[in-house]
Amino acid sequence: MTTSIQPLPAPRFALATCTHLPALTASDEVLRSALEAKGAAVSAAPWDQIEPGPGTVVCPRSTWDYFRRWAEFRRWLARFDELPGAIVNPLETLVWNADKIYLRELGAAGVAVPASRWFEPGERPDNSGFLRQLGTGRAVIKPRVSGAGYGTYVMEDGMRLSDAQWQPLEESGALLQAFVPEIAGGEMSLMYIAGRYTHAVLKRPAPGEFRVQSDHGGTVEAVVPSPALRAFAERALTAAARPWLYARVDVVETASGPLLMELELLEPELFFLHAPAAAERLAHELVRLAQPAGPAYRSSLPLST
Repeated sequence: MTTSIQPLPAPRFALATCTHLPALTASDEVLRSALEAKGAAVSAAPWDQIEPGPGTVVCPRSTWDYFRRWAEFRRWLARFDELPGAIVNPLETLVWNADKIYLRELGAAGVAVPASRWFEPGERPDNSGFLRQLGTGRAVIKPRVSGAGYGTYVMEDGMRLSDAQWQPLEESGALLQAFVPEIAGGEMSLMYIAGRYTHAVLKRPAPGEFRVQSDHGGTVEAVVPSPALRAFAERALTAAARPWLYARVDVVETASGPLLMELELLEPELFFLHAPAAAERLAHELVRLAQPAGPAYRSSLPLST
């Protein structure tokens, strides 16, 4: 008598987007193709249309309204609490990374960040006092939960925001940072997949703009970071001490050394159009993770050079 071996079911992935941009980005279409080439079943839908459940791994990709709907989004994330491995990056990492107060933790661990002050929900920062303390003419204020330049302003002494402008800053609490003039030369994003550096891009703001996102006229080009810049990015990842499968480290080089602008572990654009091999690597790791005996996350993934 022979025993037939039943094939494993195809791993299923839901790539989460948002209501106003329901389709995958061109970058994430590269990831979808890489997953499908490995036999995975892949769907894409706004996050609020995805029902968490066993058997499907959810990967937040372009959930680019979560900061406008933070309370609702956090309730959605909480539904994964009893579903270990059903969301990537892991739930604990996503919640930690959503609030920019994580930068205070990394700064305390020795990672260079812009001079900053953090404020609780309902507080209105005294930007004039902060500017006097810095001895500079400009600072950047943004909500602690934000993205794509949402609720972000360059503040100068005597500048006043309207009540409508204050609303997102008061809802999540605010972050007030020294303005980094070197941002005019661009912000470098270094991508890491499963503990390994894969590629980098330089995002340049439009003339007269400080926000580097394409929504604000920014441009992107592939670059090769220096060993020193990679070492800085990896120190930031180590200091985070949270499990992750994919990560993006945003850095600006200044005369006094690199500054960490953001550590993106929630829904970062990963620029796979510039590095399709990185999408292949992520697809491979996601499929491994989705297997019944797939590897568990570790508190810190190995970083290799």
